[in-house]
Amino acid sequence: MSLMCGRYSANDKVNDWIVEYCSLPSEGILRVGDIRPGERAPAIIMGRSKPLVVPMTWGIQGKSGLIINARKETIWEKPSFRHLIQNRRCLLPASCFYEWDSEKHKATLSGKDDEMLFLAGVYQAEPEGGRFVIITAPADETVRPIHDRTPVRIPESLISAWLSDADSAKELLDSATVPLRREQAVEQMSLWEE
Repeated sequence: MSLMCGRYSANDKVNDWIVEYCSLPSEGILRVGDIRPGERAPAIIMGRSKPLVVPMTWGIQGKSGLIINARKETIWEKPSFRHLIQNRRCLLPASCFYEWDSEKHKATLSGKDDEMLFLAGVYQAEPEGGRFVIITAPADETVRPIHDRTPVRIPESLISAWLSDADSAKELLDSATVPLRREQAVEQMSLWEE
């Protein structure tokens, strides 16, 4: 299978939610459109007393290149992620994410009832700003026909639990999710032009 969760997107609805939820000025943090590895994006982290939105870069530099995902099955044990999952969890607000099947057909995956997605991640602080990875899990029935992994999605009602409590976060990795809707346009080619 190809790289998991290599692109997601934020729309105006996501930005409106960020401004309202975090009481933020919109300059410099908000983003509309596709977000790819190596690009900056808004990330929700826990501040001293409430969640904050900060700009971060997608991907943590590893020995052999940019790491953009971490597996939920091993994140608590891997030395590179153990401290981050215990102390530096984040959420990436998104309107959808994309996957490509084995024939390179793009699928758009969004909340089943058009709700926002909050992709679970971890981050490391750096002098020039934080860097994050998205946590993935085995694919559910909606994603499985096109890919074997899917981003972990935290329901909006559990944002504070994910950000502020490591014990809750461990439980949420195994139990929380947001149902998805998949849209996939496959262009049928004709042997005879019309």
